[in-house]
Amino acid sequence: MLKSSLFVIALITLSGIGVVAQKPDIRFDRPPIAVSSSKAPFLVGEKLTYEVSWQDFLVAGEMVIETKERQNYEGVDGYHVSVQAESVGLVSAIGKKIDDSYESFIDASTLLPFRAEKNTRHGKKRTQSSVTIDQENRSARLNDGRTLNLPAETYDLASLLFAIRWMNLTPGKAQTFNALEDDRIYAIKIEPEAKERVTTRAGVFDTIRIATRMADRANDKLYNLRLYVTNDQRRIPVLITAEPSWGSVRVQLISVTPSLRNDPPSKAAK
Repeated sequence: MLKSSLFVIALITLSGIGVVAQKPDIRFDRPPIAVSSSKAPFLVGEKLTYEVSWQDFLVAGEMVIETKERQNYEGVDGYHVSVQAESVGLVSAIGKKIDDSYESFIDASTLLPFRAEKNTRHGKKRTQSSVTIDQENRSARLNDGRTLNLPAETYDLASLLFAIRWMNLTPGKAQTFNALEDDRIYAIKIEPEAKERVTTRAGVFDTIRIATRMADRANDKLYNLRLYVTNDQRRIPVLITAEPSWGSVRVQLISVTPSLRNDPPSKAAK
């Protein structure tokens, strides 16, 4: 079971429901994903805050995506990014408190993660874990001492969202990403679908709508989950929608630091 997916972090951490998936047939020899570090949307100090709601009216939680810093980590020039999600309001009061944090350290030269940390709280249960990733030798060392073999270009959950922000977003150009969660690897297919204008509490945005599914299961659409990122250089995720069996989920951007207010409106999606 894939306990949490970056696109559904709010969904998974606030509901405790995982995405049911068989272990995929990972291709260890797949060609690398072409990225350009000069165009990567890493802006130190960027903080994106989201409101998570169920059925379009019940505010259930908050999610924050942040690029915290860039510095030398044990000889590696890297970015420190994070994704945090917690339950709030009525959901937190009547259900079990959720407070999850995913931290990733990304090599500035390759834009691939070399370390990941996870801290979760689900009610009274707390867990901590970490993994050191050797992309060159395709291996990962878990904090319990175990070593895993990895396919080329493997991402942890936090770095995966940043990887999607710098991928080719031409509609119809799908790509498959390998995601490491605990001690398992999952292949997730990411497919830009179309340009679309969306509205959130942070404003009106011209976006690219992106669909997700498990790469080895054509009918597994990950709760019919869609990610909307701005059709500009910053590639800001402004909206995530999903349709699990128990209702609809909407994760909408409510604030951005630095602000987007001084940016000229995009004309590309008209």
